[in-house]
Amino acid sequence: MKNWVDLFIRQGDKQVIIKEIDGLRFIAIIAVVLSHFSLQIIKQSNLPVDFEYANGVALFLELGGYGVRIFFCISAFILSIQFIKYYLYNSEKVSLKKYYFKRLKRLEIPYLLVLIILLLFRIFVQGEFWKDEMPHFFSSVFYSHNIIYDRRSTINPVAWTLEIEIQFYLLLPFLMQIFLIKNFVKRRVLLVGCVLLFALLHSIFYHYITVAHLTYSIVPYLPIFLLGILFADIYLSNKILLESKFFLWDVLGIIGFLIILYFAGYASFYKYIIEMFGYVLLFTGIFKGRILNAIFTKKIWMAIGCMCYSIYLLHYALIAFIMQHITISIFKKGYYNNLVLQGIIVLPLVLFICSIFYLIIEKPLTTKNRNI
Repeated sequence: MKNWVDLFIRQGDKQVIIKEIDGLRFIAIIAVVLSHFSLQIIKQSNLPVDFEYANGVALFLELGGYGVRIFFCISAFILSIQFIKYYLYNSEKVSLKKYYFKRLKRLEIPYLLVLIILLLFRIFVQGEFWKDEMPHFFSSVFYSHNIIYDRRSTINPVAWTLEIEIQFYLLLPFLMQIFLIKNFVKRRVLLVGCVLLFALLHSIFYHYITVAHLTYSIVPYLPIFLLGILFADIYLSNKILLESKFFLWDVLGIIGFLIILYFAGYASFYKYIIEMFGYVLLFTGIFKGRILNAIFTKKIWMAIGCMCYSIYLLHYALIAFIMQHITISIFKKGYYNNLVLQGIIVLPLVLFICSIFYLIIEKPLTTKNRNI
């Protein structure tokens, strides 16, 4: 088992590998996958459209889709570290050319490959007219589908978050200018103030954001990215404090995860702030909780966290295809029966296919430090 798992965990400098981040990625990707898995179960079981809101388990799994917001916070945390080290800790200057090239190489090739495969599938298997599909394809290629069509990509619906990530990657070097402020109190107060300000603006101008097709843009999610930058600032200056672990943080970390799920997605300012507090608890719980840290820094979960990008790109289409064309004949009556039976068959198969894709396509494109 150890050797098999090590295939997915790329080796790098122990000083720059953050095990807890892969643990957080595991939590986020599992939440998202189970959300889409449950959605397909409901569809294929011919249950009422509002079933997910009437059933507690289905509702909880549905809310797991908000795990994508955890990814936003993780991205900001990881990518800002290299800039912070330069501005505050006399590290090597970040080459913007290398920074953007790494992002391009790391993300673009797997993304385009999956996009092309799914386009061909829609045309030759599902019978969609190619002239209707090409505008959606090219807008997805250039990460503009969200804004142009004000909805998720018809080629690969999960790609909506990648469009937001790209906007953040472009914006990050400019956001990092805040670290020209050397006084940590002033800098962090300003960061917290920006989180609150943009959350308030999102609440006030929610209608206009929707009308302007900015619902699926970085605009509503900027506070989450800024919070991730703040976490990175605190992390780099307080690593010693993270060495001590407490059971209390295990409880608070779980509460933080639940807060994110149940308070995410609202236009209300105070609910957005409660959601922000959830990230504080979850991140701190993973780093400082005795049980959470011990569990989510295990190699098996880190391995899944490492390949979360491959899983994210493929899982939605794979789950839908397998259930609609392979396991459709074994669907039974009842949500729970199908949840268990299909879960035993479909989820391991999805993980296996994503693992192969990761090893062949994604892993060779990654940098030595897997966290970035």
